[in-house]
Parts: sequence; structure tokens; C-alpha cells
Amino acid sequence: MRMRTRLFLVLLSAVTLALWTGPSFSARPGGSVLKPGKETLKAPDPVVRRIQQALIQLKHYYGPANGRFSPELEKAIRAYQKKTGQRVDGRATKALANRLETASKVRALLQRLKKVRGQTIDAARQALMSRPDTRRLLEGDKREAAADPARDAAPCFRNPTARCLLTEATQSARAVFKPEMRDWALGEVLVAQARAGLSQEAMDTARRIQDPRLVMAALRDIAKSQARAGRGAEALAASEIIPDPLRRLEALEAIASIQAQKSETGDLPKILGRYMQALEKVSDKGKKVAFLARLAVIISRSGDGAAAALRLAEAERLARALSPASRRGPALRHVASGLAETGNPKRALALLKEVEDKTDHTPVLVTAAAAQARAGNAEEALATAAAIDAKRYRAVVLSRIAIAQAVAGEFAAARETVDKAYGAAEEIKMPFASDYAHNQVALALLEIGRKEKGDARLDYEEAIAKAKGVKDDKLRATLLWTIAAEQRRGGFADAAKLTEKQAKAATEKIKSALSRVWMFGDMAVRRLKAREKEAAWTAFNRALSLTENIKNNWSRARALAKTATTLIELTEKL
Repeated sequence: MRMRTRLFLVLLSAVTLALWTGPSFSARPGGSVLKPGKETLKAPDPVVRRIQQALIQLKHYYGPANGRFSPELEKAIRAYQKKTGQRVDGRATKALANRLETASKVRALLQRLKKVRGQTIDAARQALMSRPDTRRLLEGDKREAAADPARDAAPCFRNPTARCLLTEATQSARAVFKPEMRDWALGEVLVAQARAGLSQEAMDTARRIQDPRLVMAALRDIAKSQARAGRGAEALAASEIIPDPLRRLEALEAIASIQAQKSETGDLPKILGRYMQALEKVSDKGKKVAFLARLAVIISRSGDGAAAALRLAEAERLARALSPASRRGPALRHVASGLAETGNPKRALALLKEVEDKTDHTPVLVTAAAAQARAGNAEEALATAAAIDAKRYRAVVLSRIAIAQAVAGEFAAARETVDKAYGAAEEIKMPFASDYAHNQVALALLEIGRKEKGDARLDYEEAIAKAKGVKDDKLRATLLWTIAAEQRRGGFADAAKLTEKQAKAATEKIKSALSRVWMFGDMAVRRLKAREKEAAWTAFNRALSLTENIKNNWSRARALAKTATTLIELTEKL
């Protein structure tokens, strides 16, 4: 009897233990966890807990984060692996934990961005609704009328005007399905409309934009475009209806900058007064410092160095009063940049010593080196450039210093500096940054050849050799077209034909027709500034021909806006 009782108790204990522990999962070396198997007691696994926590955040798992593997967790892992295109094995590994945690962080970031986006949209909407003259931009039906499928755009392309190109651009934008893409295209169309003096059409286009943040930006762009077109009074009036102080400041800054570059600056005091009024409404003192520093640069360009110095002194006082130090450094960097741009690079570099974050040094060093080069202090500029750690910036700055040396007639020194720029460019790892730096080196060589009274063919040949090393199709094509134009100007017509052949081949490799349009539009304006009327119109006609054949409505709308803006530039200044 006693023997039977003892046997029964042993069996009961075993069953009870099995029921209490449930199936256990033994961990494999390397962090993987086995499927249900051996009945062993295990401590919670930290890797399993990490996976559970990440899957909970990603809403793939709703069990406990207790560090113990379970059939529910295995099922969740398999579902996640299948959804994300991974090998489906249901195992818990460190690699999976790392991947899940990264995905979880990305999701959290996107959620924060979505929240901030919602807040900024609401803030923009409230600002626009706060004023009667901007409220109407949000009221009413925002739905676009369908584009007219029966319209014939051929007459416009045969005899283009800014108005007809922009009418066609509006029609194409209407046919864009995605709201955010349509808003993007409409934003570029309205800038061109304002540039053409079509103010009412620009406001009508702004009314079609659904995102209130982009409406706010559109109002700023309308004011800036009118200023560029020389309509100062209209630009100032347009800036006054912008409810957001920062956007209004950006518009006023553009208006003041354009006005400061003119020979007559009678309206500048009035504009600057409005600028200071808008600045008073900015509560963020760090942003105030940045705006004051940029204002000082504008005033300096108008010829009033004393007033510029006063504004920079005010900006420096505000910057030094900021706390903590993490805010003070970036603010002082803006002041240092302002000092460099207003012709005081030595003081800028001295102030830079107080900025601890090295990432804030680069823009000031770039600006200071450029200012020193413009002032004819090549040795100082080279010493400043040598302090720039980032090769991609150093190469560009050295190229600009070389051009300044060539302007001063120091051709041997200029070529030596170009060699340094090329050496820095060769060390750049990032593809596009490397291409851009090589592009700048080649352009510097062209400029040296233009200034020197020697055999420019050698500089053209070297520039072409540098162009071959540029991998980006658009940069390479643009550079080759520029070299060909320089060859023609220098009297080397046969060489220009050969380079144009290479330029055409590079252009054909540019996959996006829109990118080609942009390239030829920019090229037309550059040739215009070089007083090469025929070359300017040739580039424009290439852009126009490409635009006519674009079928995608979003690309077509943007291309039409670009060609319209280019046409305005050509007809206003030729």
C-alpha cells in the first residue's frame, strides 16, 4: 500500500511540474530559438524580449514581453517575415531583433513626423484663416476642373508666349491625380505666373493648392517673383498679406536683396522698416539672429557698411545672450558668416573659435575663404580653405580661389590652386559630391583660359578630360555644353563641334526629359548673361521641343513652367 502511494505521489509531482512549466524552448547558440521541443526550464531570453517588444510596437504581436518563446510569438515572427520578404522560419535571432528594432524606430519617427505635419498644417490653416485677404484662399471647393482633353497645344509651341505656356501648364497640372504632386506642380506654375506679371492668375493658382502650408509658401514665392520682375510695390503689397512672420520675412528679405543690388535704392529704407516690424513678431531669438545677420549682408550690398555693422553687433549681442551653449554656437555661426560676407573675414574667423561644434565651422570657412579671395588675399584664402575638413567643400572653395587668382592675373598660381582642388576632388567618396567638385574644377580651368592671353586650347582639352570623369549625366552634359560654348567664343569652331557631339551624347543619357528641360533652360539664361543671344535662343528652343513631347502631366506642367520662366528672362533682357 505504501509503495503504491509513493509511486502515485511521484507520478503526480511529475504531471504537476509538466503542467506548470508548459512546453519549453531551448536557445541555440547565436541567439536563435528552437521550436517547441525539450521540456527544460529556461530563464527569460533578452533577445526574445527585444523581439516581443518590437513586434508589439509594430502591432504584429499582442502577447506579453516576458522573454519566453511561445507559439503565438512564433506565429507573429512568421507573419512579419512573410510580410517583409524575409526567409520565413519563425526563429528568434539577434539579427531579427536588430531588424525589428530598426523598423520600430522608423515607424516611431514617421508617426512623430505625421504628428508634426498635422500640427504645421493646422497652424498654417489657422494663420491663413486669421486674415480676410488670405481666408478666401482656403474657402470654397478645392476640387480641380478636369483638364480639357480636346485642347490643341500646337499653336502655343509654334509661337510661344509666357501666357500660353502657363495656360497649358495649368491644364497639365489639373490632370495630375495625386494631390501632393499636383500641389507641387501648381506651386511652380504660380511662381512663373507672378514672374510674368499675371498676379491674378497666380492668386487663382494658389487657391487651387490644397495644403495650407504650400499656400503660405506660394504667397511668399509670389512676392519674391514680383520683386525679381522689378515690380517692387506689388511685391511689397503681396508680402503684407502673408500671415506667417517667418514667411513674410523670407519674402521681405528677397525683396530687399533685389532692391539693394540696384543702382537706385530709394525704396530700400521702407522695405527694411517692414522687415524690422516683421522681425519683432518672431519670438525665437536664435532665428532672429539668423535674420539679422542676413539683413546686415543685404544692407552691406547697398553700400551702407556702418548700418550693416550695427545690425551684426545687435545679432552678436542676441547670440551671446542665448542659453544653453548648444543654441549659442549655431547663432554665433550666423554672425560669423555675416561678418565674412560683409568683408570682415578676419573677425569672422576669430568669432568662429568660440563655436564648439565643428560642423558649424564649414559654412563660415567657405564664406570667409571666398571673401578673402574676392579681396585679393589669395594666401589667406588658401590658409582658410586648408582648415576645411570636408574635401567636397574644400575642392569647390579652391576652385573659386583659383578663379579669383586668374582675375588678378596670377595664372601660374591659379593653375597650382586648381591642381589642389583636383586633388581634393579625387579623395571625395560620395558620388554626386565628387562629380560636382570635378565639375567646379573644370569650370575654373575654363575661366583661367578665358582670362589668360595664351593658348586656351590646352585649358579646353584639360576641362574636357575632367568632364569625362564626371559620372552624373546631367552635370557632365551641362559641362560639355559650356565648354563647347567657350570654344566657339574663343574661335575654335571645329573643336566646338566635336565637344557638342559629346554633349549631345551625354544629354541623351539623361533619363528624365524634365531634367533635360531644366538643363537647357538654365543654359539659355547663362548664355544670355554671357551676351550670346543666338546660343541662348538655341538652348531655349531645345527646352521647348523637349517639353512639347513630355506626356506625363506632372513633368509636363513643371517643364512648361520652366520654359515660360526662361522665355520671360530672354524677352525681358534681350
